[in-house]
Amino acid sequence: MSFFRRIIVVFIWLIASAGFHFIYHWPMMVSVVLFLALPLLGWYLRSDKILAIGALIGSLAMLISLSRIAPSNNRDWATEFSVLPRVHISDQQVTIEGFRNFKWRGPQEFNPVWATRSFDLRRLESLDLIVEPFKDSELMAHTMLRFGFGENEYFIVSVEARAEKHETYDLVAGALRQFELIYLFGSESDFLTVRAVYRGARLYAYPVKAERKFIADLFRDLASSANALHANPKFYQSIRYNCTTTLVKHFDRQQHQEHIGLRYETLFPALTGKLLHRMGYMDTAYSYEEAKEYFRVDERIRESQRHHKSQ
Repeated sequence: MSFFRRIIVVFIWLIASAGFHFIYHWPMMVSVVLFLALPLLGWYLRSDKILAIGALIGSLAMLISLSRIAPSNNRDWATEFSVLPRVHISDQQVTIEGFRNFKWRGPQEFNPVWATRSFDLRRLESLDLIVEPFKDSELMAHTMLRFGFGENEYFIVSVEARAEKHETYDLVAGALRQFELIYLFGSESDFLTVRAVYRGARLYAYPVKAERKFIADLFRDLASSANALHANPKFYQSIRYNCTTTLVKHFDRQQHQEHIGLRYETLFPALTGKLLHRMGYMDTAYSYEEAKEYFRVDERIRESQRHHKSQ
């Protein structure tokens, strides 16, 4: 077996070992020992066949284990994801049950507040793409949508990995069916203030160029998918159904001028603002670099919070 093929086989075995770690929640040390055991055994016996057969059996066992995991709404959810929202739309009136409006006191400290809020779709007039780049990254980010109803009335829609109390988000775990999918609806003070003020995140709010009908139809589509999760829970998937690729699917279903689809920029969501600008969907005359500076909002949120506390 060539050196390149050995590397491929070892990589396959690495994926299988990681899969067992997340699926069965083995301690990391057990997975490390498991990962090292097969290559060492192959080297000791001087047998590439042992290495290849072991990797094949291990990966098949991991895939079978993965296929037996079913999505569920009945788990011990982390408080932030404990309520699955339900949206009622009657003509132009929207009522959201499970509207999140947490009062944050620190990066992980909050008073949980779940409310029922109503909105009039006839007043819906703006849509913004919110991009929160991960710290020290110009590629990875969390994305959300902000719907605007006239002056100073907004709410956020965020597609997220629904974590249990013992879980924290992990990209590999997200690819291995360890999180369910959830659509969260909530206030700016919940979703944006905690990120800007208490977590020190960068936030960009890019205005989307779209007619009111498109915005309303997009919201109805998001609401329909959120409601469907009550009867048919789905897995969050790190690539196919993450915060950005899920939103893109909703955008593309509205028959916009040009479908976005799966692109480099949607796989690396910190670049979605650049994609929006390049495709002509950002409502601005600025260049992208100018828009990126102008529509950065985290410092404005921090300043507003300081002003509010000083009063």
